[in-house]
Amino acid sequence: MTAVLPDGDAAPATFLTALRSGRLDWHRWRDFPRQSTAEEERGDRLVADTKAYFTQRVDATQVDATRELPAGLLDELQDRGYFRLGIGPELGGLGLSPYNTFRLIGQICAHSVPIGQIVAIQNGVGAAAMLPALPPGPLRDFVSRRLAEGTVSGFGDTDRSGQNNARPTLTATPVDGGYLLRGEKLFTGNGPVADLIGVSATVLGDGGPKVGACFVDTRDTPGFRVDTRLDFMGSRGLPNGSLRFDDVFVPTEQVLLDPGRDQLPYRIGLVALLGRIHFTGAPALAIAKRCLDWTREFVARRVIDGRGLGEYDEIQRIVTATLSEVYAMESAVRWSLLDSGLTDRWFERFATKNLLVRGAWRIVDRTMSLYGGEGFETVASKVRRGAVPVPLERAFRDARGLRIAGNVDFQLDNQLGRLLLAEHYDATGTGTEAATEASTETDGVDADEAGGLSPANRAHLSAVRRHLHDVRRIAIELTRTHPDPEQLYAKERTVVLLGRIAGELFNATAVLARAGADGTPDGDPFWDPQELADVYCVEARHRLTGLLARLQPTTAPDHAKISRRWLDGGGADRLVRH
Repeated sequence: MTAVLPDGDAAPATFLTALRSGRLDWHRWRDFPRQSTAEEERGDRLVADTKAYFTQRVDATQVDATRELPAGLLDELQDRGYFRLGIGPELGGLGLSPYNTFRLIGQICAHSVPIGQIVAIQNGVGAAAMLPALPPGPLRDFVSRRLAEGTVSGFGDTDRSGQNNARPTLTATPVDGGYLLRGEKLFTGNGPVADLIGVSATVLGDGGPKVGACFVDTRDTPGFRVDTRLDFMGSRGLPNGSLRFDDVFVPTEQVLLDPGRDQLPYRIGLVALLGRIHFTGAPALAIAKRCLDWTREFVARRVIDGRGLGEYDEIQRIVTATLSEVYAMESAVRWSLLDSGLTDRWFERFATKNLLVRGAWRIVDRTMSLYGGEGFETVASKVRRGAVPVPLERAFRDARGLRIAGNVDFQLDNQLGRLLLAEHYDATGTGTEAATEASTETDGVDADEAGGLSPANRAHLSAVRRHLHDVRRIAIELTRTHPDPEQLYAKERTVVLLGRIAGELFNATAVLARAGADGTPDGDPFWDPQELADVYCVEARHRLTGLLARLQPTTAPDHAKISRRWLDGGGADRLVRH
């Protein structure tokens, strides 16, 4: 689902403000959010209870092998409140904060990614998630009633034609008392088991087509059917389906119309940003943390030529890279979810999806290399020979799918880059016209200003400030030389690179802000936030240097000519014919 996002100066302060101005309001970032003691303790209790329940109730290896859920599990999840994590007790919910909701979903995913995703869909994009964004009226009353009764839900946004078209191919035609839905939705999580499905549709009418959200009660509904169940390389066991709508009647009170734009209403879009973090980010962080545990276990038992594996330089670098990336992923989540409402920090939430799934992919790939053949081996094979049954092969498959779920990663970079550039096309001249003055906030950071940061991390903070200035300068020049936004947006690689740079800068800033708030622990801890922030920022700066260098004008190959010539008549055998 494409989010309708706030315009320019009307928006709450987000990292986009820093990207637009080239200046970092570090005093705001130094106040890094923390859970209250009561919230943290409640989350800890629920996470512990969740871990115990799923360890006893679900055989994750069997779910992966059979692609089937344990009998009666969905009813139990309903009874235990997992399908109403964020809504209030008046509707039978647990009333959890977004961050505690994330923690619980992550704990389920640590045991079984597909089952965690079932819960994430309901609480991230299903009825339980949509309720706070619905305006008062019949639709909100309908959804509230269904939640109180107990429902499994999801949201269908992808048509057979793909996800990124401006208008869905599923149509809603006005009839007396409501609308008739006609079309298909693919890749609908929870679709085969849901009794309430939200779908995006192009609403036809005299005023021209609009995009709306229709909430379909699937119980004994004429014209609705699950066409087929879809299976994937990873997330095996997740109920996912192709849904068919053959003139399905939906009452007017179960339809939410956009009042004039070709996107779903603003607050629904913001729900989608939050839901994407729950559905893809929570399993990504869960996989990363499990890889961290598996790394420690493997290194502890391995000896090569009489030396413990952990004594080798490259292994030490693998360990610290994983430690620092887990710290960075958690930092992005905390900044995005703690102490913020639905309309706050939307830009950070947009960026966090890719930061988490790419971080998880780097970590699981690194862990696979560490384990070698034992990592590539299946759990069943390990059990047969009496080896430690680490399910790394399953985590590898699950992690790769997360880069596609919730929209493919490079397309999200593209959208993020457009959001950045749009700031410099606004009507007030905040970009191209008023941007001749350059930010001078590129000097060093003194100890008082940086708070609890180490000297190395103060240097990283200075580098972040310089890069923010670089991004502003590049965006100004791009918008100045491309007065027509569509002309610039057509240069997709440029836009994608800007999106990736924006994400990297946000995560580095979040890491430094958290490390400054954490300070340096007393005693002899297992980890030091200053050291982990330093390790992460060194690698992030290498990535940023490469990304920024690729934005510099150079003589580039003609990719359009090369690819079109091949697509129009090529074949793999031609590459080796001569």
